[in-house]
Amino acid sequence: MGERGSISLFGVGVIAVIAVMILLAGHLGAAAAQRARAAAIADVVAMAAAAEPHIAEEMAAVNGAELVGLHREAFEVEVVVRTAGASAVARAELLPAGWWNCQSFPVSDPVQFESCPSTPPK
Repeated sequence: MGERGSISLFGVGVIAVIAVMILLAGHLGAAAAQRARAAAIADVVAMAAAAEPHIAEEMAAVNGAELVGLHREAFEVEVVVRTAGASAVARAELLPAGWWNCQSFPVSDPVQFESCPSTPPK
């Protein structure tokens, strides 16, 4: 007769385990969403900084993030941004106008290309 309520206790235990798993999944999902948002903001800031480095901080602030770092070398830029829940790094490259004229494509025709610029446009 003492075993009558054991199924009820087992059911409560199963429900408690499921509830904990749902809460854990929610926290993991929220963290993944914050990382994705930070990555998207970092991409936008990097693209803006490749064209105009002085607006990178403003672009980060407009999107609800903080610009932590900016490194620019020649045509490439790397930014680090931080949001409320995550940080992200992004890189962008600004190709000079007519960059495709500088490429060497394996073709049989004798094609003459212009020399490539070695410094970014001012």
